[in-house]
Amino acid sequence: MLRMAFTFIHTADWQLGKSFGQFSAEAAGALRLARQAVIEQIARVAREQDAVHVLVAGDVWDSAIPSHSTLRQPLAIMGEAQDIHWWLLPGNHDPDGPDGLWDRIDAVKPENVHTLRDATPIEIETGVFILPAPWARIQHGQDLTAWMDTAQTPEGALRIGLAHGSVQGFGTEGDTDREIIPPSRAESARLDYLALGDWHARREIQARIQYPGTPEPDRHKTGARGQVLAVTLEAGASPQVKVIPTAQYDWPILKIDLHPDAVQDSMADLRTRFGSGQPLRRTHARLDVSGAMTAAEWPVFERFVEEMRGEMASLDLRGEEHVRLVVVPEDIEALDAQGSVREAADALMTRSENPDLSRDDRQIASEALRLLFRYAGESA
Repeated sequence: MLRMAFTFIHTADWQLGKSFGQFSAEAAGALRLARQAVIEQIARVAREQDAVHVLVAGDVWDSAIPSHSTLRQPLAIMGEAQDIHWWLLPGNHDPDGPDGLWDRIDAVKPENVHTLRDATPIEIETGVFILPAPWARIQHGQDLTAWMDTAQTPEGALRIGLAHGSVQGFGTEGDTDREIIPPSRAESARLDYLALGDWHARREIQARIQYPGTPEPDRHKTGARGQVLAVTLEAGASPQVKVIPTAQYDWPILKIDLHPDAVQDSMADLRTRFGSGQPLRRTHARLDVSGAMTAAEWPVFERFVEEMRGEMASLDLRGEEHVRLVVVPEDIEALDAQGSVREAADALMTRSENPDLSRDDRQIASEALRLLFRYAGESA
């Protein structure tokens, strides 16, 4: 059985209804709406790629007990895209277990939404089969793709494995890693493609085994930009895979090493880097800082951070407590020449530079000195 090329969309890890408890109520609500809105974006991508089928490799919902609206509204959005078939696989966040989530879904889903609740081949078009590996509980203790090796499909049919899980073990030494999907599964099960979910960043294990990452990221993670994969299969050929961005929000991780007398230039560079992707209002950035600043530069840097926090969706600043304060003679002379403030500054500077003290003790002295300069400046 030979057929022409077949194109579909591979996506996973929507985790609809995620709480985003680390953010304000306003920001968390916006992120939840973005996760729901990405379904419409995926439908647009499918049409642009002439793909009639969207395969979702698990964790469609963030939990097995979503609210009524969190369940119904995404299904309604999928139903509005009547020209597209949505194939939903239970994952570890939303297993087909005793909570009855997938019974609830089946009771209200539109006709173009299909649930994959059984490990059995499903023919979605003539000569094209999905081999699903649904989760039935949060911890199942086995490789759910093992059955694919003996699954029967007609000669020449395209075989697409759909599963949720890791191809890499993270357990302690001695674990059997029974749940780990072997990277040889595509070969042993004669799969034209193994569509995986679970890792939230895009990752290619090999040409026939890939993770799309989440279409709308939820954390600062290298490589997590938000995308789906448009996959084209043809019998006997290697898959053709296009990475197509879908996310409303960026989550970049930026690093900067500050140097005295060059902080202004560093801030100008940071502003450029912050604005290199989505608009600032749709950027959740993490900034890792290191290096050193003078007493005069520190408040300038702090004002810059506050400005960015006002313009950006969020800014997570890390490492500030390890940035060294560099004190120049002019800083000391600017303090009360004879008073207790000057004496305290001299003592703290000596401690901050004392190699016999621990790093933590030197850092505490440096932080106290920085605060002293701030208070002295405010009272001047």
